[in-house]
Amino acid sequence: MVKQKKADKIWAYKIKHPKATAKQIAKATKSSEAYVFMLMKKIGTPKEVLEAPKSIVMKCEKPEEEQLELPFDPPLSVTRTSILKEAETLVSKDRAEQHGDAESNFVLMAAYWNAHLGLRDYIKVDDVPVMLALMKVARLHGNNKHIDNYVDVCGYMALGGEISQR
Repeated sequence: MVKQKKADKIWAYKIKHPKATAKQIAKATKSSEAYVFMLMKKIGTPKEVLEAPKSIVMKCEKPEEEQLELPFDPPLSVTRTSILKEAETLVSKDRAEQHGDAESNFVLMAAYWNAHLGLRDYIKVDDVPVMLALMKVARLHGNNKHIDNYVDVCGYMALGGEISQR
């Protein structure tokens, strides 16, 4: 049996439950609310609808139809806490499930980078999360509004801090 990707699970749930909120979808698919919201933004829902309060009531085009209540959650506000919570979710659950143990991956990355650069044990496992965080910092120079880079920097540094204490 092929393991279903998290995004596929979210889309499948959204198709079966078209009026589900991002919060409901996140809970049902064991995903973070921020990740679900990011995916929902890709379907082209108008900005006005996404930014509307939860209980917004819009009139239908046909006057004989009843008013509809739209179940969209307002966009998540980006705060230091929301960034750290998302990073925690990613390093604790999502990424570990998808990619395996971080430390094992970092050991392998260090070995590959050393081999590629013709070095012998120069890049250590402790260097890998720092270098990955620096890559994300470099990406911020291209687009400092892309929140994922901030989240990933927090996640890489948290993993690095944990690994450095072993």
